[in-house]
Amino acid sequence: MNEGRRGLTPRGQTPLGFVFLLFACVLQSFPAFAAETVEAVDTDKDGKPDEWKYSEGGVLVRVERDRNHDGKPEIKIWMKAGKPERSEVDRNGDGTPDLVRFLQAGKPLREQADLNFDGKLDAWSYYKEGVKDLMIMDKNYDGQPDAWFYYGQGGLKLIGGKVDEDFDGKSDRSFGAFPKEEDRKPW
Repeated sequence: MNEGRRGLTPRGQTPLGFVFLLFACVLQSFPAFAAETVEAVDTDKDGKPDEWKYSEGGVLVRVERDRNHDGKPEIKIWMKAGKPERSEVDRNGDGTPDLVRFLQAGKPLREQADLNFDGKLDAWSYYKEGVKDLMIMDKNYDGQPDAWFYYGQGGLKLIGGKVDEDFDGKSDRSFGAFPKEEDRKPW
């Protein structure tokens, strides 16, 4: 055996145990590969968990909440750098999210919803600095927008809108104040 190859197997290969040890050390160095941990919390003190906090490498990455106490979470919130980045809500309990909200720095940025629970999106909302400013709707559920509603006063008051009542792709009625050139479309 060649003296210059001390620590290697007779065939000149690294022992398998050493490879596994090296791989384990590398995985621990990267939080993305760290094992996920789950903390179950009983927020209403009824003896059953209704909130689950998921962490990877000690960092909170997702929170799930069961608000109707059926044992399945209806609300899921994904975190980034300690702040909510996206949330999903299953309002009818079919296991599919009906409302998805995208957040930036913890504030709403945009939202999409399936209002009639048919599995297709039919409402889209946009926010400016966390305040609702536009909602687009597909009122006849054909996949095309039919109504645009503009909000003011902190997103609480409807200030104007346009509606395509005959669903031909052109607005038939408008009311109130709204931007003349609106270029935001459902995504």
